[in-house]
Formats: sequence, C-alpha cells, structure tokens
Amino acid sequence: MQVQDNKQLEELYRLTMPQVARLVARLNGRPDTARDILHDAIIIYLEKQQNNTLPELKAASAYIIGIARVLCVRQFKQQISSIPLEWASEQVIPEDYFEPPPEQPVMEYLKTAGKKCMDLLKAFYYESRSISDITSIFHFRTLHSASVQKYKCLEKVRNHIKQTDYEERIG
Repeated sequence: MQVQDNKQLEELYRLTMPQVARLVARLNGRPDTARDILHDAIIIYLEKQQNNTLPELKAASAYIIGIARVLCVRQFKQQISSIPLEWASEQVIPEDYFEPPPEQPVMEYLKTAGKKCMDLLKAFYYESRSISDITSIFHFRTLHSASVQKYKCLEKVRNHIKQTDYEERIG
C-alpha cells in the first residue's frame, strides 16, 4: 500500500498502534514509548516509500510492525546496558552468595586434554573449520570418527574443569 494522503496515514496508524503497544508492553515499556517507536517506524517507512526501496510483496502495516519490532528491541537493549552504577552498588548481596572460584584461562584447561585435542578444538571453534575439513587435516577416516574425537576432547576438558572445581570447593 502506497501512503499518499493523510487519511491513508491515519488508517495505517490506527491499524498498527495496538500491535506496537502490545510489543512494547511485553518488554515492560510505556505507552509513550510505543507511540515514539511507531512514529519512527512510520517515518522510516515513508522515507523508503519516497526512495522507492520498499519490498513489493509486504503490506504497509506488516512492514511498519517489523520496523517497530527492530526499533523496540534496539531501544530496550540500549536501556538494559545503561543501568547506572549507583543502582548496582545499592543492591544487597545475599549472605549465602559464594564467590566464584578463581578463573583459570581456557587455554590451561585445553592444554590438559593434550596437544592433539587442543589443536582439534582450536580448529573447530576458533578457526571455524567444518568437520569435513578437520577430517582431512587430522587424517581421520570418516566424518563420524572426527566428530566422535571432537566430542571426546570436549569431555576431557569438561571432566578436568569439574575435577578442578570440585577440588577447589573441598580444598
């Protein structure tokens, strides 16, 4: 739908406002926030319409709701990440809170699994190599055997972490 006059714009606003208000309410937002987000979404829609960059198959209301959803999520993520330090320092720490064990670098845990495991896990997780690449690099016969070896290496690391954590708690 191409918005060409105020009547169409009002109809579009009337159709989309309840959905945007529900979306904002689900994220504990206020009605004025919903209104602001909808206004921004409509402005973005109208700019795209003017520039002829709108997708052809979408209804205007669906497109505006989609834009509003993106704007809403961005705004609420930004609000969450900007909690004042004063608020955080006023929070009471429960008496049964245990301080986490001192962190050991991941590489230290990987080293305990052995060089081949460390290289295999590094190739898979850090270098983002596929299992088929790993099969050929490490000379496994099948994809399944490479996958099983990767799992065994992870288990070695997990078991070492569990053991270290257990020893620190009782020690």
